[in-house]
Amino acid sequence: MNQKFDELKQKLKSVDKAQVGDLMKDFERAKDDGKINEKERQELMDAAKNAIGGKDHSKGFGL
Repeated sequence: MNQKFDELKQKLKSVDKAQVGDLMKDFERAKDDGKINEKERQELMDAAKNAIGGKDHSKGFGL
């Protein structure tokens, strides 16, 4: 896994629901910029969607 992916995963651990949408945009930009691949983007998007769904984001993210 690359450094950008790890950085985004850490941000996701500490983000609140109101900020998840902005963070999802960061995932898209990172993929578009070639900093993460599609599989990494999808993993981050799935975790973000779980956060929006109300899961305790200290659990269940596969982080």
